[in-house]
Amino acid sequence: MISMSIKAYAQSHKLSIYNVVKMTKNGTLKTELKKVNGIDEIFVLENENIGLEAQNKEDISDYEKAYFKLKLKYNQLQQKYENLQKKI
Repeated sequence: MISMSIKAYAQSHKLSIYNVVKMTKNGTLKTELKKVNGIDEIFVLENENIGLEAQNKEDISDYEKAYFKLKLKYNQLQQKYENLQKKI
């Protein structure tokens, strides 16, 4: 488990600090309370392997779906082009 400040977590995941605070309040992110220079601060706990793998799988599947849609359109257009070339 890695603990990082809210600001660091927001920067690493490209989120706003406001959204990270909301996620900690909702309970979607695990947190721990630490004393830094006599002040209590909230740190986000992150299991580095699980979080990154799940996010990468979602990203890859989205890219694969978009790729296959574009590939299908490309093949259809290529076939139309070849048919037009034969007619000429």
